[in-house]
Amino acid sequence: MDNLIHGFKIISKTALDEMQAEGILAQHCETGLEVYHIHNDDSENLFAFAFMTPPENSSGVAHILEHSVLCGSKNYPLKDPFLILSKQSVKTFLNAMTFPDKTVYPASSILEKDYFNLMSVYGDAVFFPLLKRETFEQEGHRLERDEKGNPYFSGVVLNEMRGAYADFDSGVDRELRHSLLQGTVYAHDSGGFPPDIVKLSYEDFCAFHKKYYHPVNCKVFLYGNIETEKQLAFLQERFLRFFEPAEKPPLIPAITPYPAPRVFSATAPAGEGKNPDKLTVTMNWLLPESADINRLMDCMFLEELLLGHDGAPLQKKLLDCPFAEDVYPYNGGQADLKNICFTLGLADIDKSAEGRFEAFILSGLEEIVRNGFEPQLIETALNSLDFYNREITRSGGPFSLVLMRRALRGWIHGFAPEASLRSIPAFQRLKQRLSQNPHYAQDLIRTLLLDNPHRTTVSIRPDIHFCENIDARLAQEAYQAAQSLGSVEHHLGSAEQTAVTVSGQSLVSADTGLNPEADAQAQNLIPHISKEELPPVEPPIPERLEYFGKVPVIIHEQPTNGITYMDIAVPVDSLSAEDYTYLTLYTSALSSMGTKTQSWDTVAAEFAYLTGGFSAVTFSAGRHRTSEAAVFFDNALRTEDVADRDWIFIRSKMLPEYIEPAVNRIFSYLNDISFADEKRLKDVFIQLKNDLDPLPSYSGHTLTALYAASAYSGSKRAENLWMGIPQLRFLRGQYAALEQQPAAIGELARKLEEIHRKLMRSGLIVKVCGTSADISVIKKALTSHLLRFDFPHRSTGGFRTEAFEKPAALSAFPSAVQVGFAAQLLPITFDETEYGAAIVYAQWLETGALWEAIRVKGGAYGVSAYPDSATALFTMTTYRDPAPLKSLRSIRDCIEKSIAAPLTDSELEALITGTYSTALQPRTPAQRSAAAFSRLLNGITHQARMQTIEGIISCTRERMNRLAASVSGSAALSATTAEGISGGTAAVICSDAALRQTADNLGLPPLTVLSSI
Repeated sequence: MDNLIHGFKIISKTALDEMQAEGILAQHCETGLEVYHIHNDDSENLFAFAFMTPPENSSGVAHILEHSVLCGSKNYPLKDPFLILSKQSVKTFLNAMTFPDKTVYPASSILEKDYFNLMSVYGDAVFFPLLKRETFEQEGHRLERDEKGNPYFSGVVLNEMRGAYADFDSGVDRELRHSLLQGTVYAHDSGGFPPDIVKLSYEDFCAFHKKYYHPVNCKVFLYGNIETEKQLAFLQERFLRFFEPAEKPPLIPAITPYPAPRVFSATAPAGEGKNPDKLTVTMNWLLPESADINRLMDCMFLEELLLGHDGAPLQKKLLDCPFAEDVYPYNGGQADLKNICFTLGLADIDKSAEGRFEAFILSGLEEIVRNGFEPQLIETALNSLDFYNREITRSGGPFSLVLMRRALRGWIHGFAPEASLRSIPAFQRLKQRLSQNPHYAQDLIRTLLLDNPHRTTVSIRPDIHFCENIDARLAQEAYQAAQSLGSVEHHLGSAEQTAVTVSGQSLVSADTGLNPEADAQAQNLIPHISKEELPPVEPPIPERLEYFGKVPVIIHEQPTNGITYMDIAVPVDSLSAEDYTYLTLYTSALSSMGTKTQSWDTVAAEFAYLTGGFSAVTFSAGRHRTSEAAVFFDNALRTEDVADRDWIFIRSKMLPEYIEPAVNRIFSYLNDISFADEKRLKDVFIQLKNDLDPLPSYSGHTLTALYAASAYSGSKRAENLWMGIPQLRFLRGQYAALEQQPAAIGELARKLEEIHRKLMRSGLIVKVCGTSADISVIKKALTSHLLRFDFPHRSTGGFRTEAFEKPAALSAFPSAVQVGFAAQLLPITFDETEYGAAIVYAQWLETGALWEAIRVKGGAYGVSAYPDSATALFTMTTYRDPAPLKSLRSIRDCIEKSIAAPLTDSELEALITGTYSTALQPRTPAQRSAAAFSRLLNGITHQARMQTIEGIISCTRERMNRLAASVSGSAALSATTAEGISGGTAAVICSDAALRQTADNLGLPPLTVLSSI
């Protein structure tokens, strides 16, 4: 490649040996746009358009713009190109993200043609968006009127942020960031504060785009094996040749350090499980700039050393704090801002003890500096960082997203992208510093924390009126906006007919037709690949089965970069329903207690040293419906023995040199664990309760879906008990009992001990994944331990055989949330030859009629639809929904209309292409192993999976019509059946105010209102 090509100057080329890649940095000579390409052999290519977008206030303009640019552009003048892309691309990732100081538009695909289709639409969206006023009103805010004629504001981002402001821990995070960064762009909420969102004008919205979305302010991150030159040519031809030079926006200025520590107090929303008389208090520091990878590595090391596990010196001190019930869940460093921020906090502090917090933290740090660190603690922290550098993860997207975020940390602030990208050289430097200076860790504590004056202490009080106050301010703003129009009656039509903005312009009709624009021709403007161009799916993972005594061991040899993964699966379905309720607490305690001879902190330190993670989780499986028996391993492990059962997975991962001692320690711990340390058990219990308490505010769609699904499926009934509304009620009830009778913790300990004894006699399945050499080592280590365990025989009794109370046809759970959630569950037995078509149909509904009715017109943040053959259920949910009961009515209407909705051949082919992408998602070796194990326990063979994929590819309009009729029939039955159970169940979580809009007025089943959550 020459130094100047397609209008770009090549700035640098750097060998990235640790990534087996080359880093290529280029700048467009005419516009100043910069490109950084991590060029390697990975066929999953990713691009991202990134813009520095510092907020000047909390109107959420960057967030609203992130939503709006993808709603139509110069070459794709459709209402929602993003939605069309999502349903017809074979993308492996497709999203947009608003950070506190930047907005990023990433997408990825394993198919080159599809990749450039995505880049074409995304580039056109960010550089040439239409930004229509109605788009601003849809995504940002608009004025509407309720049935009583009262004006109110709605809008997708507004409702999203109303939901975000209902979560206590999010409120704490906002306040501590505000305390540290006063006078900077980070003192504002880039997502938007609801009362400020509704003050944003359309003109300011457009001006923000003009200011920040020019190529001069754009960084394009590229990753993968497509040639750099080809991508530069594409950027030049499609976008950059249409721009003139422009002035570059100034970089975010350096943050001026505080000369002395500061103290703040604030409030945050108190949810149902939050005690308004107890505080969360945090101490926060501003550290060096995130672009400095060496200082960032120091901070990461310090976090691991102090807080990395429950036996770490500072973490143990926080857990043992006599005046706080829990540790703030987000302690540690944050590196996505210009500077690193570091937080240490405690939760549920009595108000009388607030004054003790600061001395407690500072004296604890001083004591740690004086005492120093045992060599094993240093090595444990380094092992954790080694896992961070070695392990390739896919958490919500490709690993290239992780590299993108690392590069942007410095790049967006004027540094070279490699300045914040290359962690392994920084890790080597850290190890060298530690070897040269035995007090290096203590020096870091003193320099970064104790002697750092840029420190704040923030006290947050839960406020039961917090959300009400926001709603009151919004209501006042709506009233004033309506008054400014002169006549509310003249300017505001019925909310069922039109949505009218404060400018008096009509928005969209509320019809819920499946193709509201009737623009099949226009939709074809969005490029997509044909069915013939679809790449093959990944072959099944090579696996073999060996028996160690009576215990089946499933072995996956994979290139895991020297990390070995082990899952010990213990069946729990012989337990009673009462015992099931305790299993979530049991899994939390199982990896957190001591033994008969060792304290919990000693055990925690050992596991942190020997493993890269040791944990336990519940897992419930159904059974995929097939006409032929599912056969695995030539029937050496029978499907009827393992499928459609409930389990606990005990998970661990190990580096090669620690495999044998780690395995020995895990099995000795399972043999010797003790739940008798009542103080420790109470801490574990309170931490679990506090972790689950906020679920109604951010995961209400999951709670409602689990509750409704529990009517039909044994596996969903188990999940509902473990992670649903019954578990919330159980934990809160136990907490209240402990408050009244502290000695009741002893009964919890005895119960967990009894459950553990039962489970250790119920047999095992073990699954291991690693390199060939490491598999040999772990097999040798497992042999003696597994001989004392039995085969996991299926129980004839237990939880799934017990009678249970089924949910009503329509249940409502009042909650202190600003926006709600809904779920509609329909029982449908899927023909195995048509299950693939059912997935296509669900995609059609989700990205078509449901999206239009519930998101575009209803103002909800999200909507989903999906079938599940293992439970024979069709699920539809809404997320951060201002009117969840209305959405249930819309769901029924959309299903009914889908029977006769038109669907052209080209639309169907595009829909099949997009649906097929779910089967193409690349996985890491560890994820492939986990997926194969999950399929085994759900009775899904590779042949059955391929049959589903074939069903997707061969989907026809006739199959879609049959499915629509089947789903519609189930929904209609749900509405008319007296009990409602044989036809379907639905549930909502919303505020009392939202429940005043009764289901009777919407043609829904009778509403059963249950106690609040």
